[in-house]
Amino acid sequence: MTKFIAPALACLLFLPSPAAAERVGNVGAANAAAFGTPPQASRRALAVGLGVEKGERIDTANEGNAQIVFNDSSTMTVGRNSSVVIDDFAYQGGGGSQGVRFAKGVMRFVGGNVSHQSGAVLRTPTAAIGVRGGSVLMRIGGDCGTLVVHQVGIVRVDGAHGTSQILNRPGFGVCANADGVSEPFRVSGQTIADITAEMASHGRQRGGARHLPSNEDAAVALGDHAPASVDLPPGLEALAPVWAGNALVQSRANVENQPAPQPSPPVDARPPGEGGGDGGGSDCVNCNLR
Repeated sequence: MTKFIAPALACLLFLPSPAAAERVGNVGAANAAAFGTPPQASRRALAVGLGVEKGERIDTANEGNAQIVFNDSSTMTVGRNSSVVIDDFAYQGGGGSQGVRFAKGVMRFVGGNVSHQSGAVLRTPTAAIGVRGGSVLMRIGGDCGTLVVHQVGIVRVDGAHGTSQILNRPGFGVCANADGVSEPFRVSGQTIADITAEMASHGRQRGGARHLPSNEDAAVALGDHAPASVDLPPGLEALAPVWAGNALVQSRANVENQPAPQPSPPVDARPPGEGGGDGGGSDCVNCNLR
């Protein structure tokens, strides 16, 4: 029997070990009912400071939301009843690649260094969104399919049947559904407020922070230097209370002279994902599809 055990043990020594977890960022904020499922691991509750891995799936329930801070300073805020997978992230300090698969719900993405250098790609069931040096709001659901709202930078939306649109005007957006990508239209302030509310803490929620900072604490942390002006044009009044931090300021500062994102791979003409509200379809009544 011994002569068979020794060769078997020798073979085990040469079996490939499981791939090491690839940490791509950490949790910046998380309210109740927000979970992460890393590759080949069990689902876990998200908490401030917890590391996030490449390939991890982020899910939130009715009372949950979370913010992920990537290693390049980009941020992804996931609203209630949402599901996102971090498909790709590579950053070497001078560029890289970033890809997120957004299945349902609402999300805000604020680009960091990868976005400024090579662009980030956000995929939904009906669109591929290329973000270059800026930020976007997105919602999935209803007749609109995927609602993409431009905030800062240059955003390219590719959809079914080869349709495509470039967004570079704050407060304007498009619908991307099985018919293709609509013409840009001004998104109502109420729709923007509704999307923002789905990502904000409410009641006694604190985003996982043990102690809420005062205005004086924030001033000290910023070195008493006010951020660059981020005055919002008409139609974005609802976003005035929402400051995405230094990443948003950096996005505005670096967006000048950015080339448009490269075309994304074709998107299958599939029905939009489940959940995530009404998709802002009322903003896209009679919008023309190219």
